Amino acid sequence: MFNKLNLIKAVVYRFYSSIITFVIAFIFTKNFLASLSIGIVDSLVKIFSYYFFDEMWGRFTGFKTKPAVIFLTGLSGSGKTTIAKSLVEKYKKKGVTPVLLDGDEIRKVIHQTGFDEESRKKHNLNVGYMASLLESQGTVVIVSLISPYKDTRNEIRSMCKKFIEVYVSTHINVCIQRDPKGLYAKAIAGEIKDFTGISAPYYAPDNAEVILDTVVLSIEACTDKIFKAANK
Repeated sequence: MFNKLNLIKAVVYRFYSSIITFVIAFIFTKNFLASLSIGIVDSLVKIFSYYFFDEMWGRFTGFKTKPAVIFLTGLSGSGKTTIAKSLVEKYKKKGVTPVLLDGDEIRKVIHQTGFDEESRKKHNLNVGYMASLLESQGTVVIVSLISPYKDTRNEIRSMCKKFIEVYVSTHINVCIQRDPKGLYAKAIAGEIKDFTGISAPYYAPDNAEVILDTVVLSIEACTDKIFKAANK
């Protein structure tokens, strides 16, 4: 996607640079019109040559990413956060630094403690809106969120220009066996209410762009599959 902010920055910088070019040319030529022409031509050539170079560089390296929201959804313990962090590192190796919005981390910032349906939907929409704003500024955004409701995910999709839904479909029995935070055990014992997969529903996507099962696929394979889908 063409980044308007970068273009404005380039134009402003070239205007500043053209003044310097004009001053230097005037010192040597003592001709106002000739110096002004040199400054203008110099700026125009360098503005457009930069974007031509940028395009050619992308083709030469074989990688030029576009802003997107990569939305990982799935049960707790399915592997969403691990995959998301691996994906961040893969992008960084390509010279791109994405923004990671992780459900647990976001809850520390957005003070919303409820886990009932209404509270979850509100929280998910807040995260989705943040992601869409970042995407509109030219950023690749990776979201790791249980997000159990289809209608909420579809609403978030409608906010974004390029939305890639990634369903981490790891079976609940595997998630219970992993239980890295001990949450399933507490939910099964009745100590946690409204826990997705146990006492609250999870509605799997119907048409996710990417479907992953971490029992079958390695984290590296999952990462590669998402990366290819996001950059095809």
